[in-house]
Amino acid sequence: MKKVVFRKDTAQTKSLQAAGTVASATAVRHAKALDLDITYIENGNVIVEEPNGHTTVVKKLEKVTAPIVLTKGMVLHAK
Repeated sequence: MKKVVFRKDTAQTKSLQAAGTVASATAVRHAKALDLDITYIENGNVIVEEPNGHTTVVKKLEKVTAPIVLTKGMVLHAK
């Protein structure tokens, strides 16, 4: 799966992604050491993993579409 680059400054993007990966791995390790539940999203489902390893699907997430279509150069009038 190709990663989406959301900035033109790829060096900064890569460093932010690396920092996020390290931070999330550290948070999971600390949560497991303290016997806390870990909540994460996988394949459109919110999943809770208990300290004993049992996983439970809490909610299925649905895609939300925008009610209007905005195009580049549109003028928005605020009321």
